[in-house]
Amino acid sequence: MAAPTVACADPVYDELFGKVRPVDGDTLEFGFKRVDLWGADALERFQRCVLNGQTTACGADAWQVITNLIGTGNVTCKVQGMNRYKRNMAICRNASGMDIGQAMIARGMAVARTDEMPSYARVESSAKQSRTGAWAGEFIDPLLWRRGDRLPEHQIKIHRWQRDE
Repeated sequence: MAAPTVACADPVYDELFGKVRPVDGDTLEFGFKRVDLWGADALERFQRCVLNGQTTACGADAWQVITNLIGTGNVTCKVQGMNRYKRNMAICRNASGMDIGQAMIARGMAVARTDEMPSYARVESSAKQSRTGAWAGEFIDPLLWRRGDRLPEHQIKIHRWQRDE
């Protein structure tokens, strides 16, 4: 039996530099090349949270936060590996040198993936304690949300129409 293959970084793109467009809270696009943030898993673009009993568009908020973090300057991304979608995963810094993934976690717009970046655990713990961003209310971990989990308030009920026969 063959050993499983390990996802490696795309050797053509060890480092990316330039203007980016945020696709969502943890995906950046350098022209035609998409990069996911290494160690930070942001709320999904259409994900909703509950804050003070009210549903919020927290995924859209995450997209807005990353947009603000990027600003108008260049972004530098150092590729660390490749995910299951064959997309490079990288530690990205804005023009000021700020680690974008770490900043998203600090603002409560992403959860730390400590298997990738153990140092992000401290940042996430601080965001939880101060109830920053999504930590101020209820939300589903983005990984579970992608798998279909939803808060009870956001469950979709599907009714099957039955005919009388």
